[in-house]
Amino acid sequence: MVKITYIEFNGTEHIVDVETGMTVMEGARDNNIPGIEGDCGGACACSTCHVYVTQGMSDCSEADEDEEDRVEEAPGLQINSRLCCQAVVEGDGPIVVHVPSWNRNAVKEVPH
Repeated sequence: MVKITYIEFNGTEHIVDVETGMTVMEGARDNNIPGIEGDCGGACACSTCHVYVTQGMSDCSEADEDEEDRVEEAPGLQINSRLCCQAVVEGDGPIVVHVPSWNRNAVKEVPH
């Protein structure tokens, strides 16, 4: 298990254990971390799961060409930008992920 700290845009921290081989998005979903959903469901077809990996980038898989092309569409692109649906946990961690304020699922349906 690898420790991942997810930091929401408002500063709230969630420290969870994630299994090696899972994506950062799967770790967030399994632990009910808000703000990481992705409009495409994790198919690398959008950039709504854009996050900043501020620690432990070497403990994640390298970005492939498809991810690099897609992440360029995300607002606020930085050198440590990743699509969390594509970042696979490979090392021992810890990993720290910051969720930008605009990273919210715009099409998520809310129960009426």
